[in-house]
Amino acid sequence: MKTLYLALILGYMTGSAQTHRFYYNLAFKKDSTQAESSTALMVLDINPNDVKFYDHVFLEKEQENIRTGNRNINWTKQVPVTRKKNASKNTNYAMVEFQLYSYLTEDPVTWTLQNETRTYGIFNVQKATADFGGRHWTAWFTREIPFSEGPYKFRGLPGLIVEIQDNRNDYHFTLLKNEKLDNTYDTKNILEVRYGNAPLSVKEKTYIEKAKEYFNDPLHRIRESLRNGTSQSYDHNGTRYTRPEELIPLIRDEQNYILKYNNPIEINKAINYR
Repeated sequence: MKTLYLALILGYMTGSAQTHRFYYNLAFKKDSTQAESSTALMVLDINPNDVKFYDHVFLEKEQENIRTGNRNINWTKQVPVTRKKNASKNTNYAMVEFQLYSYLTEDPVTWTLQNETRTYGIFNVQKATADFGGRHWTAWFTREIPFSEGPYKFRGLPGLIVEIQDNRNDYHFTLLKNEKLDNTYDTKNILEVRYGNAPLSVKEKTYIEKAKEYFNDPLHRIRESLRNGTSQSYDHNGTRYTRPEELIPLIRDEQNYILKYNNPIEINKAINYR
């Protein structure tokens, strides 16, 4: 770990990069009742004018697209966010069925600095706490990395957040490493789009309404295509469906999946589907 973080410190001493990229491990529970956490590798890009937080699978897909000439991207349960540097207004990107939406939210975080300190790798870090998104958070930040930023929407401390965890142990971010890029990294083909299509900019309320509409009738496109004869059949996991009523078990499975995995970072914004 010392070698890893020494490289990180030297990166700041040897010049200013166009993109400072920080990698965080995220341990999270998609379902708050699950015993073991899932994990994801998340990316925080701090650019000259903006900040972007997203899943590393987006970068993996971009490399695949470069090799194959495709324009496809992956999507994950972790909502990507972007914001202007030193600002608390975030652009959120979220999928409903095949449509990508973007919506703005104001997300100020009011921190309480604590006297407690410790080390994280070779960094001296200080404790801070905050209530945000319906959860109580404990963060550790270092003044030795001069960015007032952190993973997801967490920002505003006098140094980079290297670790942050909620009191339910549902979400736990830990800094792993960083790299310095010579040019501002362009994410428009993996983050701000889906399959080449720009997001539909809406109000947060509209996105929630669309999510509820999908929950109430998740296979409506397929049902309609079978009903009006546009499609003769629908294949799913080796089974062929030819009549709309045959889709009822699949509809229930999708609804149960949505209800089960409804434990977002901001738990106070968990959509009430019932």
